[in-house]
Amino acid sequence: MNSDLSTHDTGTASQARKPKLFVPFILILLCAVAVGFGIKYYKDRPKPTTEVAWEVYFSGVSTAPIDESHPYSLEKRLVARLADAAMRVDAALYHLDSTPIADALIEAHDRGVQVRVVTETDNVDEKEIERLQAAGILVADDDEHDGLMHHKFIVIDERYVWTGSYNTTYNGAYRNNNNVIFIDSVPLAYNFTQEFRELFLDARGKKSDGAFIAYPKITLADGMQVSTYFSPASDTISPLLEEINSAEKSIHFMAFSFTHDTLGNAMQDKFASGIDVRGVFEARQVDQHSEFEKLEAAGLRVIKDGNSGTMHHKVIVIDAETVITGSYNFSKNAEKRNDENLLIIKGNREIAAAYLAEFEKITR
Repeated sequence: MNSDLSTHDTGTASQARKPKLFVPFILILLCAVAVGFGIKYYKDRPKPTTEVAWEVYFSGVSTAPIDESHPYSLEKRLVARLADAAMRVDAALYHLDSTPIADALIEAHDRGVQVRVVTETDNVDEKEIERLQAAGILVADDDEHDGLMHHKFIVIDERYVWTGSYNTTYNGAYRNNNNVIFIDSVPLAYNFTQEFRELFLDARGKKSDGAFIAYPKITLADGMQVSTYFSPASDTISPLLEEINSAEKSIHFMAFSFTHDTLGNAMQDKFASGIDVRGVFEARQVDQHSEFEKLEAAGLRVIKDGNSGTMHHKVIVIDAETVITGSYNFSKNAEKRNDENLLIIKGNREIAAAYLAEFEKITR
């Protein structure tokens, strides 16, 4: 380089030196711009809404008068979560008749959050759904679908997943026994976002890509594992049977509808092998199709619930460690026809203890 410059006059050599000074300046400028964008990104990025990676909620149903002002009702918890939404809300809701939740979705939409809703065709004419549509929120229903769009999940900011047995209704929050798990996980949120996308495209008459779960099993920072299943596309019966058959000490279940013979037989077999199997059924769902009488006759400790509302849980807890929950009733319709979600959560005894405490509360 120096020998080349020496062949030019002073003016030429001076001009040749300018790029050497100019390049560092450009690099410094680019670094400053990158830092600026980074600061803006992290400043604008939605703040964590929980101090832990998960939270579990239950409806506060009891024999006492209903307290709608209770700050920890499922309805009020969801309204608070929606108030934190900064970018997007995708909600797959079987039923929405809660005015406060509809208000929260509309408020999110009005402040620039992208809000989309999929609902069950049978419920699309509900007043609160019509309010969402009037506000300009995109709403789709499952139209000609053979089964039910039975999901009760919400994805917030492509990061947080809210799911469980809770329908967004007055009864769901204040009269019925329901559960929700709220998980902070981008991969899990991606799974549910993709399921929502499939539902939304199908509902709007567009061709979807078919069933695909990008992250079938995720592991959170605390070691908790979450496996995701969506029926009817996913095989849900095999993992359920695998978990039931893996029980070494105990199985506790809370079932709104339990009519699946294969699952009932698996429960009965585990009981016969010496496993402590206990369950509570929603009383009004115990009929000729229910597994209740068969399990009771086999000696299992099963009871009908005593709630004047509805015992709406769909939960199995195995060995006080594994929790199975979601919108999925233990039925052939849930397996073969309905759009449902099922989570299998392993390696977190604190979550299992919360569900077992709910079981004890309902059965005492």
